[in-house]
Amino acid sequence: MPSPLTVPPLLQTTWRALRRLVAIKPKEAKLTIGLDVGSSSVKAVALGSHKALGGRRVLGQQCVEIPPGSPSQEAQIPQAIQQALHGLPVSHLKGVAVAVSGQWVIMRVVEMPALTPAEFRQALPYEAQRSLPFNVQDVVLDGVILGSSGSKMWALMVACKRDFLDRRLGWVKQAGFEVTAVDVDALALTNAFLEHANGTGPSETPALVNLGAQWTNLVVLKNGLPYLVRDIPWGAEKLIRHVADQLGLDPADAASQLKQSALPNPQALEALASGCEALIEELQLSFDFFESHFGPSPSHLVLSGGLSQSGGLLEALKKHLTQPVTPWPFAQRVSNQFAIAYGLALRT
Repeated sequence: MPSPLTVPPLLQTTWRALRRLVAIKPKEAKLTIGLDVGSSSVKAVALGSHKALGGRRVLGQQCVEIPPGSPSQEAQIPQAIQQALHGLPVSHLKGVAVAVSGQWVIMRVVEMPALTPAEFRQALPYEAQRSLPFNVQDVVLDGVILGSSGSKMWALMVACKRDFLDRRLGWVKQAGFEVTAVDVDALALTNAFLEHANGTGPSETPALVNLGAQWTNLVVLKNGLPYLVRDIPWGAEKLIRHVADQLGLDPADAASQLKQSALPNPQALEALASGCEALIEELQLSFDFFESHFGPSPSHLVLSGGLSQSGGLLEALKKHLTQPVTPWPFAQRVSNQFAIAYGLALRT
């Protein structure tokens, strides 16, 4: 049975103790690069080494679309990675941080007897074998203790299928670059948010919702720690197809309308509201689970991803949800589309 990766010490008040899922120790560098490889695009963010007012200096951000529907779509990913990274205004670029997500990545918060970090490290493979749908020998495994109370504790456990991870690392290698760190999309999103949130109060439980093309990443924070982490199989592509069918539009025209910040006409808003129902149901189930296990339901939602600035989408979500819904609040630092790539670039 393979040994788990190093487990960080008990988390107290800061997200920075969360370690990467896989770590390949990087050389000292003057910049860091975050690479978000999605199903429809590749996004890259470069950060400078020194601190600027309000956080590290953003040197550049690049997005390269991957044409949909092609049988060789996956084969185009290394080329898209090259284009995105070569488009950054930096030189001597070699190493990047990447992330994994989706059906081959499992993240679970589990209840366990209170253990020391060393004991947790030993127990992690056995707990994973009990809790995960994969054979523990087929995954890369990591975990972190979130907190304890009396004789029990809560831990975040992350597992990724090895062949899925190897394929992703292979794309970067084919593009001519090295991987310095591998994270999880949802945790990179958490890092990006907390870098500028100046902490969250004890009464605040923000839900971070990143809308991807095929998957939506959800993180619910409690005291600045991710107590609920999910990848929901619903994304912008599904919503765009639904709106296009309802309004008799070409999908490209529907996507263009959805990305506008202005509110759409009532017919389009109704199509958006009905198209969001599956996502809303998954969010409500997640919030109910969080409330039954960890405390009050999320206090507010923060949206990132390609459609998070859509006025129509925001209005449609507000129709279904009781919590306030706001777009990514740090767009002056980095675009809402690049939240995950930015969180990856924060890794050192």
